[in-house]
Amino acid sequence: MAVLKVYSGSSWVDAIAKTYNGSAWENQMKFHDGSSFVPLYGPMTSAAADGDVNVRELAICFAGVDFLADGLEYEYTPSGGTTFVNRWLDRGANSDVWVERVVTAGSWNSRDPGSGRHLLSSDRKFRCKADVSGTTFTVTGYFKFWDAASGGNLLQQTASVVYSAFWDDLS
Repeated sequence: MAVLKVYSGSSWVDAIAKTYNGSAWENQMKFHDGSSFVPLYGPMTSAAADGDVNVRELAICFAGVDFLADGLEYEYTPSGGTTFVNRWLDRGANSDVWVERVVTAGSWNSRDPGSGRHLLSSDRKFRCKADVSGTTFTVTGYFKFWDAASGGNLLQQTASVVYSAFWDDLS
């Protein structure tokens, strides 16, 4: 364990650069607040969540985004598969981040954990589905990432985007 001194804003306090998590040493800056070591930096997110307009000919079509507990972000292909687009978790633990979806039009009609904040230590999936020939299902909105289940700090708010799934009946 490397002990450092950091300025807390009013005085110099002890900090450590490496912590032992029970099985390995981690590079994780922590400082001593007088009773215990706490993270020097909180979690940081940079989700892409940039929307998609997916079209599929003569078959069910999907569009949406998954924020997985491993910190990875995937978007749906028209056939319902997923493709990697980004890491949503840049720093910190997934157990310190909650996602909130804000829908401004339409709905997630296939997968949706619901309103409110959802802890990202579990996968969170948002998907719309066009399952009738010639139909389109669209959802417009954005995502907020928080460091608490309520209150807390807003870590990131994505841009408002459209996810759209269209079953093209070729008529």
